[in-house]
Amino acid sequence: MKIIFLDIDGVLNCENAYKNGECEYTEWVWEDGRKDHHQRFCVRSKDLLNKLIDETGAKIVISSSWRHSGIEFMQKVWEFEKMHGEIIAITPSLRTSGIDIPRGMEIKYYLENDLKFRHINWSKEEQLKYMKDSNLENYIIIDDDSDMLYCQRSHFVHVLPSPRNKEGFNEAYYKEALIKLSKTIIDLNY
Repeated sequence: MKIIFLDIDGVLNCENAYKNGECEYTEWVWEDGRKDHHQRFCVRSKDLLNKLIDETGAKIVISSSWRHSGIEFMQKVWEFEKMHGEIIAITPSLRTSGIDIPRGMEIKYYLENDLKFRHINWSKEEQLKYMKDSNLENYIIIDDDSDMLYCQRSHFVHVLPSPRNKEGFNEAYYKEALIKLSKTIIDLNY
């Protein structure tokens, strides 16, 4: 299995798309009649992410602050936006007593507790055991924040935030993500 840990703000919606009206708020109704809304995704960014998902078969884990609305909400947004692939989880929120926890720690927690995967930096053989037991071939993190862990550096696609990048997930980031996700954890780290 391949996983994309995905941020949304700054990645699938961006400054230029806000300005041209692509990222407007849209309302929708749940099956039980409740009303909800979300901010639309930038067309170019979501097309590139869909292409990446199609080419790699990656599953999605939402690491964005949008995860606080729950997995069902995210799956509904995914369907509404005509995104490809499958959202299989959201990362936990480890924030306690007003202390911000780096997003990389929340991703690490998910990998270790939900998938039973650990980064091993001293033995390919041991790393292969964790890959086999977790069924994880590789993962990447696509985010415009930079609070990832050192052990995640090879897996991180840093979408520069606005104002340095006004286009979100663009062709350059797609290419970087494809190269990284086309490899294995062993290829990236040894």
